[in-house]
Amino acid sequence: MGLIVVLMILGIIGSFFSGLVGVGGAIVMYPLLFFVPPLLGFEKFTSLEVSGLTAFQVFFSTLSGILTHKNDGSLRGNLIWLIGLPALVSGFMGGLVSKEVPDTYLNMLYGILAIVAVLMMFLPKKDAGENGWAKNVTGVLAVATGSIVGFVAGMIGAGGAFLFVPLMIQVIRIPTRTAMATSLAITFLSSIGTIIGKILSHSIDYRLAIWLAIAGLIGAPIGVRISKKLSVQKLQWTFAGLLIITAAKIWWDVFWG
Repeated sequence: MGLIVVLMILGIIGSFFSGLVGVGGAIVMYPLLFFVPPLLGFEKFTSLEVSGLTAFQVFFSTLSGILTHKNDGSLRGNLIWLIGLPALVSGFMGGLVSKEVPDTYLNMLYGILAIVAVLMMFLPKKDAGENGWAKNVTGVLAVATGSIVGFVAGMIGAGGAFLFVPLMIQVIRIPTRTAMATSLAITFLSSIGTIIGKILSHSIDYRLAIWLAIAGLIGAPIGVRISKKLSVQKLQWTFAGLLIITAAKIWWDVFWG
């Protein structure tokens, strides 16, 4: 029972940030699930177990966030399908492949991706405006983005929003707030493939995952509502801060854990 309470609290925290900055919650949930339970006296999860639980939580938190965003006009349907569908397929493949990858490599992959995302958030950007995306961005580039990010995200059990957001801002050049909202829908599609891959590889403990799903339905709408009241700059710094903390903790564990 104690572990269930811990998972509920961690799930609400992760899904809150999911709604706040348009991520699936994996950048928060992965390190929380990996490090917090052992600190409280519970058995440590393996990276494979953490990625399975995270995939389940991401699916429900993004679904909840989408439903909260559906009437505010911030979702971009063209990007959702061009990026999200390839991410769904490649996320499924990544979820299957992850079973054959050692824990250390999964952690290192996650740490590398977090650092890349942080650097991208601080690059100068040219905004394409509220009503569209950059004219020189093709459907091929959008599909390639979804395919690549979906695969690596599927391996670590993440929906990939922590990479989709900076890519949409820097490469496709849509406004930050729009990118964060749209990324929730893209991550939801990506997480479908990921979670199917995890199910087929028997990587999910459903007795624990169901509590993270419930937590995801609670926390994400709260985050979405608060995000609408914050400035874009504050959202960007919150997003970058989460990535920096995540990357630092993951790499600390890789080298000194």
